[in-house]
Amino acid sequence: MVLLAFTAILTPRSAQAAWSSDEIRLALDHKWDSGITRDLPSAQGCYRAALTAADRGQKAEALRLLEAASQFDPFFPDAHFTVARLVLLDDPGRAVSAWSEAFRILGRGYAWQRHLLANVLTGIAVIWTIGLLLAIAGITLRHLPHLIHILQETFHAGASSAGRLGAVAIALAPCAWGLGAIPTAGLYAGLISFRLGKREWFLVLVLLASSLALAGGMPVLAPWAGAPSLEDPSLLVDRALNSGYDSDLAAALHAWKEVDPDEGLYAFALGTQARRGGDLDLAERELTRAAVLRPRNAWILTNLGNVYFAREDFDHARQWYETAAAANPSAVEPHYNLAQVYTKQLLFSEATREQAKATGLAFDRVRDFSRWSTPQLNRTVMDATAPYEELWTLARRHSAKQGLAALEGNRWLSFAAALQPRAPFALVFVPALFLIFAAVGQVAGRSLSTIPCSNCHKIVCRRCVRRMQQRAFCEDCFHSVKDLKSTEFTRLLLTKRDRTSARRRTMGQAILTVLLPGAGQMLRGAALSGFVAILVMVAAAMLVIPNGALVPSLDVLPIPSAGWMKRLPLLILFLLIYAITVARYFATTTSRETGLTGNAARSASRSSEPRARSRQG
Repeated sequence: MVLLAFTAILTPRSAQAAWSSDEIRLALDHKWDSGITRDLPSAQGCYRAALTAADRGQKAEALRLLEAASQFDPFFPDAHFTVARLVLLDDPGRAVSAWSEAFRILGRGYAWQRHLLANVLTGIAVIWTIGLLLAIAGITLRHLPHLIHILQETFHAGASSAGRLGAVAIALAPCAWGLGAIPTAGLYAGLISFRLGKREWFLVLVLLASSLALAGGMPVLAPWAGAPSLEDPSLLVDRALNSGYDSDLAAALHAWKEVDPDEGLYAFALGTQARRGGDLDLAERELTRAAVLRPRNAWILTNLGNVYFAREDFDHARQWYETAAAANPSAVEPHYNLAQVYTKQLLFSEATREQAKATGLAFDRVRDFSRWSTPQLNRTVMDATAPYEELWTLARRHSAKQGLAALEGNRWLSFAAALQPRAPFALVFVPALFLIFAAVGQVAGRSLSTIPCSNCHKIVCRRCVRRMQQRAFCEDCFHSVKDLKSTEFTRLLLTKRDRTSARRRTMGQAILTVLLPGAGQMLRGAALSGFVAILVMVAAAMLVIPNGALVPSLDVLPIPSAGWMKRLPLLILFLLIYAITVARYFATTTSRETGLTGNAARSASRSSEPRARSRQG
């Protein structure tokens, strides 16, 4: 079947020739005869052939192959997503039904639960960290001119270009120290701490707390956020219980059983695999061992009864099913299998009773299984699988031993971990670096306070500030107004410079906002709204770049295509968020500067008030 799937891709023949109706029927008969729930190679072979047919415009053939893929593997959501895409315009009702079934599969399969968990944890860690770093970078750029001016004055560099270039080089030197992105951000946050407002302080503290949580929690986070693989014993057991006999899976289960002989899940999975492979003696030994390790577990007793059902020893099979039903009356498999045994023994009233019990316990499960096994009626029994709680417990035991080794399968989480040193060094290094440079910044900022010029917003300090009319001016603006007696003449002389400075700031922030929405808000001082905008845009971009999943699925083979059709909805979402974010910035941004005009107007209004009152009096 796997060879047929690859033939459908590599040869120019139609998909019909690779997966004919007769071939699909024979493969499904083999699956049902083997008692297999999931036939992954055949399902993904049909899925690849369906994509080939869809690319050629053969929609009906593609839908037929996708339906076959869903029959081969009822827990394969991509087939349903593709059906929804193909019939969206022609049959919206079917598209909605296919989408709902796909999302139902994502929620009920253990492998898909692990896939979603890995993506959620990776997304939170990476998106939150990158968003915070960009926010701190915006805060640093906003206050960096103050730090540069302090360095100029500290080293008596004057206003020369060479002195300013030297101060800039000193201010940017920590970027070349190789400390890592997060320690460097903490260093600059400390240096400019004398200029931070309350909301900017909040973001800095969030960055420090997040960096400590990321460094300290990475050994716990990595096993759950790592790419799912069959090296994880819980995923290995889940795959073995839901697929046909596979020698590689059996060998891996034997290896884990040698490592942990007291874990009954390995023997249970081995016995279930052996029964599907036809080795009923091995199946009986392994399932009996599992029953000893995990006594009175309905799912183990049910599969042990299935061994006797395969031997057509219906009396012993009925005994095991009845024991399983007594151990867990809410389990559907013992009752359904008892109905099959009673039918074999021509006890139809008892069979009807047990069938009704099974239907009442899990209607959807009985309906789906009956539909899949209709051609093999009374020859197929339900295999029980281990409860998800048991698989999660096994995963927790394994994750405690795995630690940071799981990072190798997750390049995005590895990138986030590489932004700072690893624990425990980072737990001391990052806060200490921030506190040391925060002390340096506070001393420098308090010893040489800096303010922007009232007109052109150039940074000045107490050494170079010039004051006039209770306003602070730089040297150039002060020389322009110092000999003028009239406020009106002062306003006329400074209007052009004021407008040029405002236009330059507004245009620069607008360009930066177009390149990275949220950056303009950060430079204007709107720290929290800018951070939210950056966070939303980073999240949207992180969905588009890896095609919706940061961590690949264990069950889906890579499809050799550009994937633009799958990226299109994500790209539309990204562009929509981008447009809203940029529009919000320009809707709340103004180029109006107070300058001297506002004060002159306010002075004139204040001076007119006594005259008005005197006329009224």
